[in-house]
Amino acid sequence: MELPIVGPSNRFLVPQRDRRWPHVLSTFLLLAALVVGALGLVGWPRLKITSIHYDLIRLRAEVEQLQTRERTLRVELEHRRSPGVLAARAAELGLVPPEAVDEEADGMAEPGGDS
Repeated sequence: MELPIVGPSNRFLVPQRDRRWPHVLSTFLLLAALVVGALGLVGWPRLKITSIHYDLIRLRAEVEQLQTRERTLRVELEHRRSPGVLAARAAELGLVPPEAVDEEADGMAEPGGDS
């Protein structure tokens, strides 16, 4: 008679979790956080510098445009203030130069004068 081969029974073994898994996971998460933090410390200032650089370029272009406009307006103002343009504009509006007025004939004497 042949007896069946009986192996060791597993009914007394209690399944256990791998005790290294939480340690490995926490180490991985810590390293990942350190890498992300390092990239953030290096990348964020570079991103801000680039953003500020683009703002500076835009503002310089705007300043140049405004300076050009100011020069144009100053030239136009000086042109409109010129005597020839003012005389032509006054003639269009019907204004005439005042006539020379004799103060004594007008009856108005200067204060403190001999009257």
